[in-house]
Amino acid sequence: MHINIAKGEIFFRNMRNESLILETKNSDLQNYSTKTKCSLQYPAAITACLIRLGFGTANYWTSPAVPHLISSNSSFTITPDEASWIVSLISFGSIIGFILYPIFINQIGRKYTMLLFTIPQVFSWLTIYYASNIYHLYVARILSGIGYAAGYIVEIIYIGEIAEKNIRGILIVIGKIAYILGSLIVVILGAFVSYDNMNLILLLISLLFFLTFTFMPESPYFCVNINRDDDAVKNLIKLRGRRDIKKIQLEIKNMKQGLRNNILKRNSMIKLFTIESNRKALLIATLGTLGFILSGYTVIAAYTQTIVSYIDCPLKSEEITVLIMMVVLISCIIFAPLTDLIGRRILILLFSIITGFSSITIGGFFFYKYHQNGNISSIYWITLIIFLIYIIASSAGLFPLSHILLAEIFSIEVKSTAIALINILWAVVEFFLKLSFERLIEIIGIYSVFWIYGILTIIVNFSNFIIMPETKGKTLEEIQELF
Repeated sequence: MHINIAKGEIFFRNMRNESLILETKNSDLQNYSTKTKCSLQYPAAITACLIRLGFGTANYWTSPAVPHLISSNSSFTITPDEASWIVSLISFGSIIGFILYPIFINQIGRKYTMLLFTIPQVFSWLTIYYASNIYHLYVARILSGIGYAAGYIVEIIYIGEIAEKNIRGILIVIGKIAYILGSLIVVILGAFVSYDNMNLILLLISLLFFLTFTFMPESPYFCVNINRDDDAVKNLIKLRGRRDIKKIQLEIKNMKQGLRNNILKRNSMIKLFTIESNRKALLIATLGTLGFILSGYTVIAAYTQTIVSYIDCPLKSEEITVLIMMVVLISCIIFAPLTDLIGRRILILLFSIITGFSSITIGGFFFYKYHQNGNISSIYWITLIIFLIYIIASSAGLFPLSHILLAEIFSIEVKSTAIALINILWAVVEFFLKLSFERLIEIIGIYSVFWIYGILTIIVNFSNFIIMPETKGKTLEEIQELF
């Protein structure tokens, strides 16, 4: 294959399908690479993470929106059952998004798939803004799930493929920071601006992503996978900045070696379940995802203001919610380097223990209040601190770790299919957790709900800790060798 870059020539040759050799006129390629003055890894990751910022606003939107819609200030009011559907339908939309994105990701690329799914995001906010009945909100929440769920999964894949191994963990965690920042933005807007203005401001986030990410490079892995090797080299040089040309050559060579198995006799779905290494990766990623989702964080996040009101805090629930999100955001920033310093495996065990026992303890406080008719108003601050620990450990700890596993441990030929299946499972479980939350409180009490969350978190994540390998500091190709 002949590729012209500047005045240089690059030749990729497959010698008897045994090895791939990249030959380059280094001086000419060096002339091209010096035109790139800085690395685009961080800008590309940060602009891509605007999707996650928007996803955070969409998921937390119900926290300020539901109290408003139930109140007399709304142009139309909703019932508690309708509120449960509003909270949960974003997960139903996510299922559709997870089914749709694999159709596009390997056809038009990671970049343009993310841009494509901006369309339902924009329409979801416009529908919410102009909604005149509950059915408009139902449609909007489904559209929101489709756009954001598909977009953020592709964003995880994109960042995992553009990042160097020594910063891949922190770049993925930036997405989680963006998600928490989005949740903070929406609770602040809910506390200080009108409902309509809040929705208009949230619309701007999707538009900002579209305008900025348009200028970012495509994943070199995708370019190599469709035999656009010239674009792969150009994009890799942009992403790495001024780099040793031999390293650029080596990265391209490693990508091509890693993608050799893309000439398949079996499709990705069959490979996912018939090859032992892929089955093990699927089990680990599934346990990582369930270990987070069964902690109940996404449900609690949707009802944060309601949960805070149970604690008998003298401050307004919306003010406490803003404070909690600010602390969580700071925690995400502080914890971000830990994944590349300490490692994924030990952190999963640590955060699962903290999340699980704090959830069980919160359940104990609510048991004393609602089952024993006790008064916790005098010790509300203890309950609030433990609740904050639970939120931090699950959202700033377990959540980003589950996403790092998705980005790292699958081979390129099954990654899209595997992540789609896992996130369909995620969305299905989350849908029923959210839809049943109010009913479970009525049947078994809020204390029992927190106890169930805590026990499941510890059991699932400890099981994952036993079987998963450590992937810190390894390239995607080296990780595949572990399996």
